Amino acid sequence: MKTALFIVFLVLASSAISFAQQYSTVRGELISQQGAVAYASVILKNADDSSIVKTALSDSLGRYRFINISSGMHFVEAYSMGYVPYSSKAFRVEGADVDVIKISMIKEAKMIDEVRVKALRPIIEIQADKTVFNVENTLNASGSDAFDLLRKAPGVVIDNNNVISLEGKAGVQIFIDGKPSVLSGDDLVNFLRSLQATDVDAVELITQPSSKYDAAGTAGIINIKLKRNKNLGTNGSFGLGYSYGVHHRSNSSLSLNHRNKKINVYSNFSTNLGKRWSFIDLNRLQEGVRYISETDNTRSVNGYNTKIGVDWFAGKNAVIGFLTNANYFNSGSDGNSITEIVPVGDPFNFQVLSANNVNEGRNYQVTANVNYRYSDPEGREFNIDLDRGIFDRKSEAYQPNQYIDGPSGSEIYSNNYRMVTPTQIAVNTAKMDYSQKIGKATFAVGLKYSLVSTDNTFDFYDVLTQDVLNTDRSNQFLYNENVNAAYANYATSLKQKWKLQVGLRLEQTISRGELISTQESDDKLVKRNYTNLFPSGGLTYQAGRNHTWAFTAGRRIQRPNYQSLNPFESQTSELSYRKGNPFLQPQYTYNLRLSHTFKYRFTTGIAYSNTTDFFAQVTDTLGSTKSFLQPRNVANQESYSITTSLPFNITKWWSIFANTNIFYTTFSAADEKFQAVDQFTAGFYAQSSFILPLGFKLELSGWGRTPSIWGGTYRTKSMGAMNIAAEKKIAKKNLSVRLNFSDIFFTSPWRADLVYGDLAINGTGGWESRSFNISLNYNFGNSDVKASRNRKTGLEEEQQRTQ
Repeated sequence: MKTALFIVFLVLASSAISFAQQYSTVRGELISQQGAVAYASVILKNADDSSIVKTALSDSLGRYRFINISSGMHFVEAYSMGYVPYSSKAFRVEGADVDVIKISMIKEAKMIDEVRVKALRPIIEIQADKTVFNVENTLNASGSDAFDLLRKAPGVVIDNNNVISLEGKAGVQIFIDGKPSVLSGDDLVNFLRSLQATDVDAVELITQPSSKYDAAGTAGIINIKLKRNKNLGTNGSFGLGYSYGVHHRSNSSLSLNHRNKKINVYSNFSTNLGKRWSFIDLNRLQEGVRYISETDNTRSVNGYNTKIGVDWFAGKNAVIGFLTNANYFNSGSDGNSITEIVPVGDPFNFQVLSANNVNEGRNYQVTANVNYRYSDPEGREFNIDLDRGIFDRKSEAYQPNQYIDGPSGSEIYSNNYRMVTPTQIAVNTAKMDYSQKIGKATFAVGLKYSLVSTDNTFDFYDVLTQDVLNTDRSNQFLYNENVNAAYANYATSLKQKWKLQVGLRLEQTISRGELISTQESDDKLVKRNYTNLFPSGGLTYQAGRNHTWAFTAGRRIQRPNYQSLNPFESQTSELSYRKGNPFLQPQYTYNLRLSHTFKYRFTTGIAYSNTTDFFAQVTDTLGSTKSFLQPRNVANQESYSITTSLPFNITKWWSIFANTNIFYTTFSAADEKFQAVDQFTAGFYAQSSFILPLGFKLELSGWGRTPSIWGGTYRTKSMGAMNIAAEKKIAKKNLSVRLNFSDIFFTSPWRADLVYGDLAINGTGGWESRSFNISLNYNFGNSDVKASRNRKTGLEEEQQRTQ
């Protein structure tokens, strides 16, 4: 199977070397003496024969856009009731995005001088299949990292175990620049914390992916798109930032770009340095004993990121691209944990466990991509992506455990441990997509092959007079996973107002997990081989200029991450530890969504999902004193949600955006200890922007959430945050200065309760969310030119085709 797939890819690649085409975006604006001309008909035509290329309606601000436009000579026509029809002069499209002159719609036959304009992206764009959070247009992004940025995205929730959920559903697949990340758990969190938020261009929340996407991610996909310079010539930007909350942090970035008609070379370098403080306090009742713990942790993450890419426009219809990303960060943490062990009914006979943990680690990852893309005027498109990724991590933790008699304060005994955990992950993928226009329809097919190999070692040492390897508690876990996929997708227009898209994806998963340990176990070797079908589809109805309806449906899968399958025990203190579950089953979800858009701006959506074999991190007990975290399939889940998006302008200098998410989640127990729960939750994100005199901008933003459920087990209290930011541009608008204050009232710490079997926990926790940030960014080089074609990797391109 593997050999056959590779032969298919090699044959297709070698037979397509002479292909290609460049796509562009054409955009502009319609105005009149009375203001913007909204909802006018705009037609893009071929200048050679006046044939129609694409049609569009201007939005409420008079703006319009045509995407995926082929090279050649074109012109624009505009029609609106009460105005004289307009036809622009011909212009050339040559791989670069085109800003058409501002079109003045008039009732008298005279022309107005033409002026080039650029339209700003809204803060949040609501589309039929996804929500786009345009980070570049929010001042409050500066000073934070990519992980904290996700907390501000509409509908995103991050729980006390750093599990990310979307619209009330866990099982989110994280993409970076259109490609799925193989990292999970703490590795993913640390990587996102090494990225500064100012490196991020946009966060795309894709709740209804089509069959062209991997089926992984029952809640959908969060795609973090990093910035890339889009100008012709030689240009770049340089940035510096400083942040202070409890600790000092700094960041820097440098972007360089050179482009001509044949080649585009671009690069980004950035750093994110400093410490971050967090806390967690838990009150656990178990077997008649109360464990009251308070933990403060200071973690340092020094991250260094590099991206270098080259696009070669190999003729009229082809482009070949090379892209490499490298990320290195070293991390360390000092955690001070105090746990009072108090028998119920005998509060004066208690002990205290003091565990001061010290962790040090280093991580690096390098990924490389080769991309070939061909497109011709007949509507044929062919795309190949070959990727290779290497991820390496080594962590060392020292954990002293000292038991103290509470009343006397004298030491009873102590146990000291050291844990060394190196991890290596290798990823290889190959992907091919082909699409063909057939009349009004487009038919697409594709293949994908991926192989992931992981090697996890856990060395546990008893610290006596010297470190002694404890072979009974040490082990090695090897895991290989191969996913082979094929898909077919069909999209067409039905009459004038209806559009249909249907797809089917087949995925075969072959995995093998092996535990190498001196201890006898029934789960030392776990093999799996299963094949699934994942249908998807959507129907769009344009009821008129003011109303658009869209219905989407699909089935998705969430496979356990690699660490969740690892059965070895990782001790977090003398009384608690984590362990994986090699028998953890994938969870499957059916999604339905209906959305309505009014005047191309105000969007409302309702959705339903049903998840079977829902898995979550469960806190359970061992004996009378210990507790442990383990992922388990605990329930089936149903979720109902309503989302709204309300962007509007109060005046020319004051604009407001509000996004709300209301969802109801219910669980039915599949685990005898799991207590079935349900919860109604409302969340919102709002932003108010002001354009002030003297070139100043001011921004107020905030998010909030009513009580919710984390992982099917924790019931949380309400939480939220308020932020304020300001910006001033100087030096001919090349230098921007931003100030922001995040979580002004420190209201984002969480509070939660849990009951699982005979175990009861209530707790609170938080992080260094309240902070002051300042950033400087300077643009240099040739910037007064047209924007370049932004080459996308295979998965990212498919993402754009769902619009």
